[in-house]
Amino acid sequence: MVLMEIIKYLGDKLAKEINISPPAARGLLKLSIKDELDPFRPLFKITFNELRNVLQNSFKKRLINLEISNYEAIVNHMIIELELNQSLITMAGVYL
Repeated sequence: MVLMEIIKYLGDKLAKEINISPPAARGLLKLSIKDELDPFRPLFKITFNELRNVLQNSFKKRLINLEISNYEAIVNHMIIELELNQSLITMAGVYL
């Protein structure tokens, strides 16, 4: 449940950045997670560092494939948002 809240939060930020609906942005993040990690892995077992790697790798590739021109700035913004909320994520139980 915690990771879904993180995805919702980041998805809302992403939706504003690239002018898409929040559900589409959340879907983009979820697909990026599935690209990077085992597709059958439960979301609650994803670590903070793995999520950061997803943003740096498969999420970035998806933005490039969608021809988002400012993909580097968006990836950096998502990582900053994730890191700013790291303490909340940790307290909520996402593994470190």
